[in-house]
Amino acid sequence: MSNPQNIIFRNVQVIDGNEDEAFAADVLVRDGEIAAVERGGGLPETDDRCIDGQGRTLMSGLCDAHTHLSWNSGDLDSIAGLEVEEHVLVCAESARILLDSGYTMAIGAAAAKMRLDVATRDAINAGMIPGPRYLAAVREICSPAGMLVPGISTQVSGVEEMRMAVRDGLRLGADIIKIIQSGESITQRAWAKDDYLTDDEVAVAVEEAHRLGRRVATHARSTESCLKAARNGVDIFYHMSYADEACIDLIAERKDEIFVAPGLHWLYASLYEAGDFGFPQEAAEGGGVQARTRRWHRGP
Repeated sequence: MSNPQNIIFRNVQVIDGNEDEAFAADVLVRDGEIAAVERGGGLPETDDRCIDGQGRTLMSGLCDAHTHLSWNSGDLDSIAGLEVEEHVLVCAESARILLDSGYTMAIGAAAAKMRLDVATRDAINAGMIPGPRYLAAVREICSPAGMLVPGISTQVSGVEEMRMAVRDGLRLGADIIKIIQSGESITQRAWAKDDYLTDDEVAVAVEEAHRLGRRVATHARSTESCLKAARNGVDIFYHMSYADEACIDLIAERKDEIFVAPGLHWLYASLYEAGDFGFPQEAAEGGGVQARTRRWHRGP
């Protein structure tokens, strides 16, 4: 008797992430995992479901390393005003779109309300809604001066407030704790080259999350923010626009532990599509977006 979770893909071109080019193969998926890749084809005939790829490309699912399921509008200031019932539906739709687009894994990079990500993740895991495997976040944690988006952030001042905010997020079921170390100049209220959290605040966030086996992600654009994150054991680095050679060397020492997600499309969309997302074009051009885009093209 065939297992409905077993699938044989025949006549496909495989991209496995290791080879320079795709190669012809048959692929067996058993119990939801890749069990065999037969170069050139020729896997034995079975009663399992068989899909003829007709020469099309087959690859592992993608991972979106910087996901905001609940950030349903480019006009960031409007996100907080959406009622929770509608916001849950937005998250479910975002999860479906991700999966339909080939993303079978995603990492939450902050939710607009504390439990939106957690509830969506749990619904995906329970088979209630379609979506990728998901690491859920809660609201991002920032200092009062470093707040990027009013109404969807948790503000803290000092080590003990940071500790309590992290513990509260973990209590609610977060897989990821997101902290805001730098600003986002296009917002015209917190600046990309500035640094808004202390070493001790970053360190305690990492300490509390790691104690329970969770990860810490950071919005870090400024040089000092990137250095603090690297020194204090942050796991996931977003942006790193102004990271210098010393910071990059420090991160390279932990290259097997750290994930870096530059978020390049944010720069592109800010520079060329700012008006579509509720920002005046002059704010994008005056907020250092052009300089950061050029920097990522040529390196530090």
